[in-house]
Amino acid sequence: MKYRTAFVRLSWAAFYGVLLLTGGLTVGYFAPRRWNLSAQSCNEKPYRIFVAGDGMHVDLIVPVQNSVFDWRSFLDPRQIGRDTQDNYTYLQMGWGDRKWYIETPSWDQVNYLDIFRVLFAPGNRTVLHLRGYTTFPTHSNVKFSCIGVDQAEYLKLVDFMKSSFQRDPNGKPIHLKAGTAENSGFYEATGYYSALRTCNTWSAEALDRANVPTPLWSALAPAVMLHVQRACPCDSL
Repeated sequence: MKYRTAFVRLSWAAFYGVLLLTGGLTVGYFAPRRWNLSAQSCNEKPYRIFVAGDGMHVDLIVPVQNSVFDWRSFLDPRQIGRDTQDNYTYLQMGWGDRKWYIETPSWDQVNYLDIFRVLFAPGNRTVLHLRGYTTFPTHSNVKFSCIGVDQAEYLKLVDFMKSSFQRDPNGKPIHLKAGTAENSGFYEATGYYSALRTCNTWSAEALDRANVPTPLWSALAPAVMLHVQRACPCDSL
């Protein structure tokens, strides 16, 4: 009888723990990280940040060059992938687990044991995945949002993205290898991947630096896209 009572108490404690965690994550999904941000029209601020979400992963897209920053001063677009283009107009960037990104080119090749590792094992090394485009990318399974920001906000985003690259003694990003697409490549990144800091968390952190609305809990791509879409729908896409 004593053991049965202890088991019942433990079961109820586990139930309430799961209920509390689920409730907390639900609140974090819908609650904004900052409550004082208001929606902005893309026409009100001169600089553009594009956010691409496919339901599982969120990437950031920025112009290669605008009036305040030229990415060619930081990295060589000809070294991103195998096509050695030097006329890209947009860069798409995402951060994530190094082994997953490099060894899992598509979702149908996912090793489910690897999911446990990237979420719960400590010290997972990371990479930045870059793709260069001569025109704005369009993909049927990807949703795009455009964010209008001012100069200071845009430069804060750029500084965050630059700080995510590991650099060689000359201060240049460390290129690891070309990606599966002709216009893609991998760079050594800072930070470690886990359930507490996912690829979508990185994108949300970058957007937050630019005062773009993001969710309190940003591990899931739909949560990030939900708040971004409220910020500034882009009429041109």
